[in-house]
Amino acid sequence: MHKLTLAALLVSVAAVSSIATLVAQKHVQKSTVYAWSTADTKPNDWGAARQVMRTPTPTLEELEIHISTLNPGKSPHAPHQHAHEELLIVKDGTLETFQSGATRRVGPGGIIFQASNELHNVTNVGQAPATYFVIGWTVPGVAK
Repeated sequence: MHKLTLAALLVSVAAVSSIATLVAQKHVQKSTVYAWSTADTKPNDWGAARQVMRTPTPTLEELEIHISTLNPGKSPHAPHQHAHEELLIVKDGTLETFQSGATRRVGPGGIIFQASNELHNVTNVGQAPATYFVIGWTVPGVAK
């Protein structure tokens, strides 16, 4: 009887583990396409933002993509730093980026790379709204 109970317990643990693995795998982002849209854009104090995705991928703990629009003279936040790295790709407008004490300007088509744990932010220094894509990634094993 004891062996039967132990066997049932082992089978149950294996089944739960398999189900948990399948559930986790279902949440891993597979190849897809995101059409340009403003439908999910949410206004905020500095302009607006649209969350595109924030999920694990087959090789990343998390891939986060959002689209921000900054009103003239605005920044989304004070200079800050974080462990993950990110790219900002300017669609429209002119941004000034602050990176570890230095400032640079970039316009449409320009790319800003924010390295891990470096102090950074952006400000719209143009006369019109500035729209840019933010692509951030966290690799497995890196503290958030």
